[in-house]
Amino acid sequence: MYTVSLQSAGQEEILRVGTKAFHLAQLVQENFRVPQGFIVTSNALARFMIENHLEEKVWEATVPSEIERDIAAAYERLKVETNESDLSVAVRSSSAAEDLQGASFAGQYESILNVKDFPHLMESVKMCWSSLFSDRVKQYALQKKIAAEKFPMAVLIQRCIEADVSGVVFSMNPVTQNKEEIVINASYGLGEAIVSGMVTPDSFLVSKQLAYIHRDLGGKEMKMVYGQKGIKEVETTSEEQACFCLTDEQLLSLVRETKKMEAFYQHPVDIEFAIKADHIYILQVRPVTTQGGQD
Repeated sequence: MYTVSLQSAGQEEILRVGTKAFHLAQLVQENFRVPQGFIVTSNALARFMIENHLEEKVWEATVPSEIERDIAAAYERLKVETNESDLSVAVRSSSAAEDLQGASFAGQYESILNVKDFPHLMESVKMCWSSLFSDRVKQYALQKKIAAEKFPMAVLIQRCIEADVSGVVFSMNPVTQNKEEIVINASYGLGEAIVSGMVTPDSFLVSKQLAYIHRDLGGKEMKMVYGQKGIKEVETTSEEQACFCLTDEQLLSLVRETKKMEAFYQHPVDIEFAIKADHIYILQVRPVTTQGGQD
Protein backbone atom coordinates (compact mmCIF):
# COMPACT_ATOMS: atom_id res chain seq x y z
CA MET A 1 0.00 0.00 0.00
CA TYR A 2 1.26 3.46 -0.95
CA THR A 3 -1.35 5.45 1.01
CA VAL A 4 -2.42 5.56 4.65
CA SER A 5 -5.29 7.49 6.25
CA LEU A 6 -4.45 10.43 8.49
CA GLN A 7 -6.54 8.73 11.17
CA SER A 8 -4.08 5.81 11.36
CA ALA A 9 -0.81 7.57 10.46
CA GLY A 10 0.14 8.02 14.12
CA GLN A 11 1.00 4.31 14.22
CA GLU A 12 3.38 4.63 11.24
CA GLU A 13 7.11 5.35 11.29
CA ILE A 14 7.91 9.04 10.85
CA LEU A 15 10.17 8.24 7.88
CA ARG A 16 7.16 6.69 6.11
CA VAL A 17 4.63 9.55 6.63
CA GLY A 18 6.82 12.56 7.48
CA THR A 19 6.79 14.82 10.52
CA LYS A 20 3.89 17.06 9.48
CA ALA A 21 1.48 14.19 8.89
CA PHE A 22 2.67 12.24 11.95
CA HIS A 23 2.04 15.16 14.31
CA LEU A 24 -1.39 15.88 12.82
CA ALA A 25 -2.28 12.20 13.13
CA GLN A 26 -1.40 12.38 16.83
CA LEU A 27 -3.76 15.35 17.20
CA VAL A 28 -6.55 13.42 15.46
CA GLN A 29 -6.11 10.68 18.08
CA GLU A 30 -6.34 13.34 20.80
CA ASN A 31 -9.64 14.59 19.31
CA PHE A 32 -8.39 17.93 18.02
CA ARG A 33 -10.23 19.18 14.94
CA VAL A 34 -7.92 18.38 12.00
CA PRO A 35 -9.11 18.32 8.36
CA GLN A 36 -9.62 14.76 7.08
CA GLY A 37 -7.05 13.37 4.70
CA PHE A 38 -4.56 10.71 3.71
CA ILE A 39 -0.82 10.38 3.08
CA VAL A 40 1.01 9.19 0.01
CA THR A 41 3.82 7.42 1.86
CA SER A 42 7.52 7.95 1.23
CA ASN A 43 7.93 4.49 -0.27
CA ALA A 44 5.73 5.69 -3.18
CA LEU A 45 8.43 8.20 -4.11
CA ALA A 46 11.14 5.56 -3.67
CA ARG A 47 9.26 3.15 -5.97
CA PHE A 48 8.63 5.94 -8.51
CA MET A 49 12.36 6.79 -8.60
CA ILE A 50 13.42 3.15 -9.02
CA GLU A 51 10.77 2.44 -11.68
CA ASN A 52 11.97 5.37 -13.79
CA HIS A 53 15.70 4.92 -13.08
CA LEU A 54 15.80 8.46 -11.70
CA GLU A 55 18.13 10.34 -9.46
CA GLU A 56 16.48 13.75 -9.55
CA LYS A 57 14.48 14.51 -12.70
CA VAL A 58 11.00 13.78 -11.40
CA TRP A 59 8.73 15.97 -13.49
CA GLU A 60 8.82 14.19 -16.87
CA ALA A 61 8.55 10.66 -15.48
CA THR A 62 5.41 8.49 -15.25
CA VAL A 63 3.96 7.45 -11.91
CA PRO A 64 3.68 3.62 -11.67
CA SER A 65 0.09 2.49 -12.24
CA GLU A 66 -0.31 0.76 -8.86
CA ILE A 67 0.73 3.97 -7.03
CA GLU A 68 -1.70 6.03 -9.13
CA ARG A 69 -4.50 3.49 -8.47
CA ASP A 70 -3.79 3.57 -4.73
CA ILE A 71 -3.91 7.39 -4.66
CA ALA A 72 -7.11 7.39 -6.75
CA ALA A 73 -8.79 4.96 -4.34
CA ALA A 74 -7.75 7.00 -1.29
CA TYR A 75 -8.97 10.19 -3.00
CA GLU A 76 -12.39 8.60 -3.69
CA ARG A 77 -12.60 7.37 -0.07
CA LEU A 78 -11.88 10.90 1.14
CA LYS A 79 -14.75 12.22 -1.01
CA VAL A 80 -17.07 9.68 0.62
CA GLU A 81 -15.79 10.42 4.15
CA THR A 82 -16.24 14.17 3.71
CA ASN A 83 -19.49 13.77 1.73
CA GLU A 84 -18.10 16.22 -0.82
CA SER A 85 -18.22 15.11 -4.46
CA ASP A 86 -16.65 18.44 -5.49
CA LEU A 87 -13.90 18.04 -2.91
CA SER A 88 -11.10 20.60 -2.73
CA VAL A 89 -7.86 19.37 -1.19
CA ALA A 90 -4.53 20.76 -0.07
CA VAL A 91 -1.46 18.80 -1.20
CA ARG A 92 1.54 19.36 1.06
CA SER A 93 4.99 17.87 1.41
CA SER A 94 5.58 15.93 4.63
CA SER A 95 9.23 15.07 5.21
CA ALA A 96 11.00 13.69 8.26
CA ALA A 97 13.55 16.52 7.73
CA GLU A 98 11.05 19.27 8.52
CA ASP A 99 11.66 19.55 12.26
CA LEU A 100 15.27 18.51 12.76
CA GLN A 101 17.06 19.92 15.79
CA GLY A 102 18.91 23.02 14.56
CA ALA A 103 17.73 22.72 10.94
CA SER A 104 14.10 22.85 9.92
CA PHE A 105 13.27 22.14 6.27
CA ALA A 106 9.70 23.40 6.83
CA GLY A 107 8.96 26.04 4.21
CA GLN A 108 11.57 24.61 1.83
CA TYR A 109 9.17 22.19 0.17
CA GLU A 110 6.04 22.58 -1.95
CA SER A 111 2.37 23.10 -0.99
CA ILE A 112 -0.52 23.32 -3.46
CA LEU A 113 -3.98 24.50 -2.36
CA ASN A 114 -7.49 24.11 -3.79
CA VAL A 115 -6.82 21.04 -5.90
CA LYS A 116 -10.17 19.96 -7.34
CA ASP A 117 -9.63 17.01 -9.69
CA PHE A 118 -7.51 13.87 -9.94
CA PRO A 119 -5.15 14.99 -12.76
CA HIS A 120 -4.34 18.16 -10.77
CA LEU A 121 -3.87 16.01 -7.67
CA MET A 122 -1.30 13.78 -9.38
CA GLU A 123 0.45 16.84 -10.83
CA SER A 124 0.59 18.34 -7.32
CA VAL A 125 2.03 15.14 -5.82
CA LYS A 126 4.83 15.26 -8.40
CA MET A 127 5.42 18.95 -7.61
CA CYS A 128 5.93 17.99 -3.96
CA TRP A 129 8.28 15.18 -4.93
CA SER A 130 10.21 17.50 -7.27
CA SER A 131 10.72 20.05 -4.48
CA LEU A 132 12.88 17.52 -2.63
CA PHE A 133 15.49 18.08 -5.36
CA SER A 134 15.07 21.85 -5.78
CA ASP A 135 18.03 24.22 -5.71
CA ARG A 136 16.54 25.90 -2.64
CA VAL A 137 16.53 22.61 -0.68
CA LYS A 138 20.03 21.70 -1.90
CA GLN A 139 21.44 25.06 -0.82
CA TYR A 140 19.76 24.89 2.60
CA ALA A 141 20.97 21.31 3.11
CA LEU A 142 24.50 22.33 2.12
CA GLN A 143 24.40 25.28 4.51
CA LYS A 144 23.25 23.00 7.36
CA LYS A 145 25.60 20.15 6.36
CA ILE A 146 22.68 17.72 6.04
CA ALA A 147 22.00 15.13 3.32
CA ALA A 148 18.36 16.02 2.63
CA GLU A 149 17.91 13.02 0.35
CA LYS A 150 18.36 10.74 3.38
CA PHE A 151 15.03 12.00 4.73
CA PRO A 152 12.27 10.47 2.58
CA MET A 153 9.30 12.58 1.50
CA ALA A 154 5.66 11.69 1.94
CA VAL A 155 2.78 13.83 0.65
CA LEU A 156 -0.15 14.88 2.84
CA ILE A 157 -3.53 15.34 1.13
CA GLN A 158 -6.29 16.95 3.20
CA ARG A 159 -9.69 18.51 2.75
CA CYS A 160 -9.24 22.24 2.19
CA ILE A 161 -10.70 24.60 4.77
CA GLU A 162 -11.95 27.77 3.08
CA ALA A 163 -10.94 29.84 6.07
CA ASP A 164 -12.73 32.98 7.22
CA VAL A 165 -9.69 33.72 9.39
CA SER A 166 -6.38 31.93 9.76
CA GLY A 167 -3.04 32.42 11.39
CA VAL A 168 -0.20 31.14 13.53
CA VAL A 169 0.17 30.64 17.27
CA PHE A 170 3.30 30.33 19.40
CA SER A 171 2.74 28.75 22.82
CA MET A 172 5.67 30.78 24.14
CA ASN A 173 6.75 34.30 23.28
CA PRO A 174 9.39 33.70 20.56
CA VAL A 175 10.91 37.16 21.04
CA THR A 176 11.28 37.30 24.85
CA GLN A 177 11.30 33.49 25.39
CA ASN A 178 8.58 33.99 28.02
CA LYS A 179 6.90 30.59 28.40
CA GLU A 180 3.91 32.11 30.21
CA GLU A 181 2.75 34.06 27.13
CA ILE A 182 1.01 32.96 23.95
CA VAL A 183 1.47 34.97 20.74
CA ILE A 184 -1.20 34.83 18.01
CA ASN A 185 -0.98 36.42 14.56
CA ALA A 186 -4.19 36.28 12.52
CA SER A 187 -5.74 37.73 9.38
CA TYR A 188 -8.65 37.15 7.01
CA GLY A 189 -8.67 34.34 4.48
CA LEU A 190 -5.95 31.73 4.06
CA GLY A 191 -2.79 31.61 6.17
CA GLU A 192 -0.50 31.88 3.13
CA ALA A 193 -0.89 35.68 3.28
CA ILE A 194 0.64 35.72 6.78
CA VAL A 195 3.31 33.06 6.24
CA SER A 196 4.54 34.77 3.07
CA GLY A 197 4.58 38.20 4.77
CA MET A 198 2.05 39.71 2.35
CA VAL A 199 -0.09 41.26 5.10
CA THR A 200 0.35 42.88 8.48
CA PRO A 201 -1.79 40.61 10.68
CA ASP A 202 -3.60 41.39 13.90
CA SER A 203 -1.36 40.42 16.83
CA PHE A 204 -2.44 39.19 20.23
CA LEU A 205 -0.21 38.70 23.28
CA VAL A 206 -2.02 36.62 25.88
CA SER A 207 -1.02 35.58 29.37
CA LYS A 208 -1.59 31.84 29.80
CA GLN A 209 -3.38 32.61 33.04
CA LEU A 210 -5.44 35.27 31.17
CA ALA A 211 -4.08 37.97 33.48
CA TYR A 212 -3.79 40.23 30.41
CA ILE A 213 -4.50 40.32 26.69
CA HIS A 214 -2.64 42.86 24.53
CA ARG A 215 -4.11 43.49 21.07
CA ASP A 216 -2.34 45.17 18.15
CA LEU A 217 -4.49 45.99 15.10
CA GLY A 218 -2.81 45.01 11.84
CA GLY A 219 -3.45 46.46 8.38
CA LYS A 220 -4.82 43.19 6.95
CA GLU A 221 -4.42 44.87 3.53
CA MET A 222 -5.56 41.85 1.51
CA LYS A 223 -6.57 38.23 1.87
CA MET A 224 -5.89 35.01 0.00
CA VAL A 225 -9.01 33.08 -1.01
CA TYR A 226 -9.81 30.13 -3.25
CA GLY A 227 -10.28 30.77 -6.94
CA GLN A 228 -11.71 28.39 -9.54
CA LYS A 229 -8.41 26.53 -9.17
CA GLY A 230 -5.66 27.44 -6.78
CA ILE A 231 -5.75 30.67 -4.78
CA LYS A 232 -6.07 34.38 -5.54
CA GLU A 233 -5.62 37.75 -3.82
CA VAL A 234 -8.61 39.90 -2.84
CA GLU A 235 -8.53 43.35 -1.23
CA THR A 236 -10.03 43.55 2.24
CA THR A 237 -12.76 46.12 2.93
CA SER A 238 -12.19 49.18 5.09
CA GLU A 239 -14.57 47.62 7.64
CA GLU A 240 -12.45 44.45 7.80
CA GLN A 241 -9.26 46.47 8.20
CA ALA A 242 -10.74 48.61 10.98
CA CYS A 243 -11.66 45.75 13.34
CA PHE A 244 -9.91 42.73 14.82
CA CYS A 245 -10.40 39.53 12.84
CA LEU A 246 -10.75 37.35 15.95
CA THR A 247 -13.66 37.63 18.39
CA ASP A 248 -12.95 37.34 22.12
CA GLU A 249 -14.55 33.89 22.10
CA GLN A 250 -12.37 32.69 19.21
CA LEU A 251 -9.28 34.12 20.90
CA LEU A 252 -10.01 32.29 24.17
CA SER A 253 -10.75 29.06 22.28
CA LEU A 254 -7.37 29.31 20.52
CA VAL A 255 -5.64 29.84 23.87
CA ARG A 256 -7.37 26.76 25.33
CA GLU A 257 -6.47 24.58 22.31
CA THR A 258 -2.87 25.82 22.34
CA LYS A 259 -2.41 25.04 26.03
CA LYS A 260 -3.82 21.53 25.48
CA MET A 261 -1.42 20.90 22.57
CA GLU A 262 1.58 22.17 24.52
CA ALA A 263 0.62 19.92 27.44
CA PHE A 264 0.33 16.94 25.09
CA TYR A 265 3.72 17.49 23.44
CA GLN A 266 5.44 18.65 26.63
CA HIS A 267 7.27 21.46 24.84
CA PRO A 268 6.38 24.86 23.29
CA VAL A 269 4.58 24.53 19.95
CA ASP A 270 4.16 26.56 16.78
CA ILE A 271 0.66 26.06 15.32
CA GLU A 272 -1.08 26.94 12.07
CA PHE A 273 -4.85 27.25 12.32
CA ALA A 274 -7.90 28.08 10.21
CA ILE A 275 -11.33 29.19 11.40
CA LYS A 276 -14.45 28.40 9.35
CA ALA A 277 -17.95 29.04 10.70
CA ASP A 278 -16.48 29.44 14.22
CA HIS A 279 -14.79 26.02 14.11
CA ILE A 280 -11.03 26.01 14.74
CA TYR A 281 -9.06 23.60 12.54
CA ILE A 282 -5.42 22.71 13.26
CA LEU A 283 -3.39 22.62 10.03
CA GLN A 284 0.07 22.11 11.45
CA VAL A 285 1.88 21.75 14.76
CA ARG A 286 5.63 21.70 15.26
CA PRO A 287 8.19 22.63 17.97
CA VAL A 288 8.84 26.33 18.34
CA THR A 289 12.01 27.10 16.40
CA THR A 290 13.67 30.10 14.84
CA GLN A 291 15.01 27.87 12.06
CA GLY A 292 13.34 27.74 8.64
CA GLY A 293 9.77 28.73 7.89
CA GLN A 294 6.36 27.17 7.55
CA ASP A 295 4.49 25.56 4.74
